[in-house]
Amino acid sequence: MSIFSFFLIVLLTCLLWTAACVAAAVRLKKPLLRRLLLTIGFLAPLLSLLPFVAFTTILAFVAHLQVNWFPLAISIFISTLIGSGLILLRGTQPNGGGWKTVPAANWSPLALFTLFLLTKSVTAGTILYLNQTVAAQARALQNEAAVLMTTHLPPNLPDQENAAGLYRGASIIFEDDDAFQEFLQDNAQSFADPITQEEIAFLTRHVETLELLRQAAARPVCRFTRDYPRPSVDMLLPEIQFFRNAARILAVSAHYQVSIGNMPAALRDVSSIIKMSLHASSEPILISGLVGLSIDAIAIDVLIDILPFIDADDLVLLKSNDIYNFLSVPPSLTKNIYGEEAFGLTIFSIFGTGKFEQWQLASLLIDDLHVPDSFYQQNSFLNPALAAYRIFLFPQDLAVYQQTMRSYQRVAESSDSYAARQTILKNIEDDLSSGRPKGFMTAYLIPAIGKAIENVEKARMRHTTALVAIAATEFRVAHDNLPEKADSLIPDFLPCLPKDTFHDTSCVRYSRKDDGVAIYSVGPNGKDDGGPGPEMRKAQTNNDDVGIFLRQSPPV
Repeated sequence: MSIFSFFLIVLLTCLLWTAACVAAAVRLKKPLLRRLLLTIGFLAPLLSLLPFVAFTTILAFVAHLQVNWFPLAISIFISTLIGSGLILLRGTQPNGGGWKTVPAANWSPLALFTLFLLTKSVTAGTILYLNQTVAAQARALQNEAAVLMTTHLPPNLPDQENAAGLYRGASIIFEDDDAFQEFLQDNAQSFADPITQEEIAFLTRHVETLELLRQAAARPVCRFTRDYPRPSVDMLLPEIQFFRNAARILAVSAHYQVSIGNMPAALRDVSSIIKMSLHASSEPILISGLVGLSIDAIAIDVLIDILPFIDADDLVLLKSNDIYNFLSVPPSLTKNIYGEEAFGLTIFSIFGTGKFEQWQLASLLIDDLHVPDSFYQQNSFLNPALAAYRIFLFPQDLAVYQQTMRSYQRVAESSDSYAARQTILKNIEDDLSSGRPKGFMTAYLIPAIGKAIENVEKARMRHTTALVAIAATEFRVAHDNLPEKADSLIPDFLPCLPKDTFHDTSCVRYSRKDDGVAIYSVGPNGKDDGGPGPEMRKAQTNNDDVGIFLRQSPPV
């Protein structure tokens, strides 16, 4: 049974109420009681419809939802107004005599009230049916969410092959050290900032803890114990922040190893950061994938810092290490976007089954929608509002959410050019931000996936430019200088110059500068802003080029 059928039954119920009241009123002998019953018969249906009209008015003109039922609700209200008015006028029209001669005198009040109660029961039954239909659909969403999560999880290996325990152990040890936070605040440095004695002392104290991190990174899988088949908004990811911190510690360790001439150890630390980025992004959650990309960037930054120190003996280590293989594989967030859909489906399931506690609703919405605390204390309003959402908005909202997420997933999986995918992403996001959202929860739950996909392309370009930087380093070792032009790398050091993802009709840029070379993509804006310089990690306004700056020689 559809919403349209429900409103038709409501209209019929309202008209039967008016007819029954008119039929009963014309039989009353006291004028005051007669007028009172006629007034009640006319106004009661209209007053009962006002909450529907108010609710749909808010949806249409305050929330600006595309699916708002306002046209249908106002049509039923106007139809009831006209229909009840006609019943009142025609039913009380004198026919040459007193009240006994009006048409309504021939109507059976008992029969009309019986029909009214029958349609009222059908209306209530329709509400229950629609509510149960949504609840059944919502319960099925839990299974769908579980399948999405478990399908994209890393394999469940024995503890001795799982890195999770080692990461947790290292985390506890580091956090027990009072100098840990201070160390983290000072470790985002390049070789222009020498490693301090305090940092060396920290690394020395934690030699064994660093080895725990390296052993964890060397394991094939990292899978923390969570209730993955039942993804929940309560599933916190405290390990995510530690992954970033651990990568930064290993970055400082790599810098230190280079400074004391231990290139194999430095390259091992870079390799560990790389594997850590894969571990961080292995959980099918978007935030995990984004943290993985940020650790990926740390690994490439450290590698580029190390390359000027590479000599002929180190080249063998560099090429035999898994760093080269890692850079050759383009990053992806596809599985993370699938997992993100699972979290959204879980929230839809909670709303649809009516099991959303008020404190949970508050925690999700209060900051984003600026809802006052007093709202959550009004049980008499909150529960009917959620019930109205489930019955009248849930199916359309869910359909829009799934359609939007699957559109994002297709874009993430696509091998089309960046420009082609950007066109699709723009259409999706224009639709979401048009000012008339298709769904209340969809507008809230859909993350900035378009920006995440752009970040994937940036990471891909960092991989590509790092590969060119390795080739340029090989050239420097062979010829004692970086090449003046990228063409000098082909074919001895590169099979060809890679294409620029953000400008697929051209290759990545190679710009020789006084103290090194800039190897870069033009970035999302498609314009050459001059590429990165020696201070590439500091904020460069009006420059969205993506790439690296490779120094000719180590900094002093």
